[in-house]
Amino acid sequence: MVPHLTTERRSLVHVPLWAAYFALGALALVVHQMLESGSLTQSWFYDIVGGSAVVVALIGIAQNKPERRMPWLLMAAGQALFVAGDIMWNWYETIGESPFPSLADVLYLAGYPFIAVGLLLLIKRRIGDGDRGGLLDASILATAVAILSWTFFIRPLTIDTELDPLSLAISLAYPLADLLLIGVAMGLLTTPGARTPAFRMLGLSLVALLVADQIYAFQNLDESYVAGGALDSLYLIAYILFGTAVAHPSMRRLTDPAPVAVTWLGPVRMICLAAAMVTGPLLVTIGPDADGGLAVIAAGTALLSLLVLARLYGLVGILARDVAKRRALESQLRHQAFHDSLTGLANRRRFVEQADAALGGRTRVGSLAALFIDLDDFKTVNDSLGHAAGDELLVAAAARIRDGLRATDVAARLGGDEFGVLLLDIPDASYASTVAARLLADISAPLEVAGTPVEVNASIGVAVDTEAMHGVDDLLSDADVAMYQAKALGKRRLHVFDGNPEGRTVAERPWSDDKRTVRRPGFAPPRLEPGAG
Repeated sequence: MVPHLTTERRSLVHVPLWAAYFALGALALVVHQMLESGSLTQSWFYDIVGGSAVVVALIGIAQNKPERRMPWLLMAAGQALFVAGDIMWNWYETIGESPFPSLADVLYLAGYPFIAVGLLLLIKRRIGDGDRGGLLDASILATAVAILSWTFFIRPLTIDTELDPLSLAISLAYPLADLLLIGVAMGLLTTPGARTPAFRMLGLSLVALLVADQIYAFQNLDESYVAGGALDSLYLIAYILFGTAVAHPSMRRLTDPAPVAVTWLGPVRMICLAAAMVTGPLLVTIGPDADGGLAVIAAGTALLSLLVLARLYGLVGILARDVAKRRALESQLRHQAFHDSLTGLANRRRFVEQADAALGGRTRVGSLAALFIDLDDFKTVNDSLGHAAGDELLVAAAARIRDGLRATDVAARLGGDEFGVLLLDIPDASYASTVAARLLADISAPLEVAGTPVEVNASIGVAVDTEAMHGVDDLLSDADVAMYQAKALGKRRLHVFDGNPEGRTVAERPWSDDKRTVRRPGFAPPRLEPGAG
């Protein structure tokens, strides 16, 4: 029995603070409604519940240890000022006075800026990179609410001649404070960031507070407010939800910076913005006292139009940036599709396309030449020094080939240690041999790879287009055959294709295969012309 009781006690102790407070808060709402409406007992119980929210919030901040405590402390201070206002008002009722304006009004009004600044710091932390679109949406919705507030609350107060200037100023301060809080709350709801349980409870707390304020404003105008009724319960809900939100562990994530995604207007946000846009025109025509105070409604409508215009301008900017990014990505993908990732030279596909286009557009026979370059004994360097050193050697060889050509020529890595060169608009066949000889010398220049001196040599095959060629395969196959002829003569040399079309048939596979061309066993190179190599 003892271990069983110990387990039960431990389970009770480990009930999360937020869950325990939420359950007790729900019970407190029931008790509040069971007490005599408008009695001092009910009023002081109301103050105790409100004060408990502040205490639980402070405990939650201490336990959860958020990275940024200031936003939460400011909001807790604002709630504490509300509670202080409630206590002051109950004191007035206890002594049988109901002054207006009073110190209670000062305390109530002082709480709104604290909560607003706390929310602003929270929003600023959540959108470190900025979210102009979300803030504009919040401004549009807040402006629409301001127009409504002017029509139904503020203007009726301004035409009430029974209020003295101070009383009128205090009366106007309440809806203006609500507008401040509404604008900031809209910013919190429309900007990105973690939507944790604490975020939802904090949002519901703000909604409950603002709705209760609007209902109270209505009831205050027609003097129908009854202390201790359902409206007071709505204020208590705002208190309880705030305390629960701060006590919930997920409140730590509310100050985490969130990336601002490039998003378009969703259906819900579009409906809200559309409703905001028609607020002004509708109130001009069907609102109460439609023929009075139109200047403020017109100004608000004009501001709405400017904000919507700014929002559309932002969307157009997002679209333009998106198109630019897509074009840059397409250009990058196109470059990757036609270039070798290691050396930056054209790849085999690009080389074949360029050669095919050059053959189709040539103006005379003999104006085009192809060089097939193979690094001699590259496998020895790759195996002895490692693949990283082999890649460094390939990059160096590619740079030397590229630097030895004109801007109009095409250099490509065909695969492995094989390179291709396309010489365009050459004056004669000897020019191709001159370029090949220069490349041979450039490639064999001293080179240090991975801190080790390496001797690099190459074999180069040269082929010039002729009338007998039927296409690009013939030209490249001739250069391939000439390269193997150079290797058969002892490597480290160049050889010009001798013009024998039958030499093209020695390849078992076409030259454009991804692997090096494989020769039939027993292949003997074609007859060489003296001095050709």
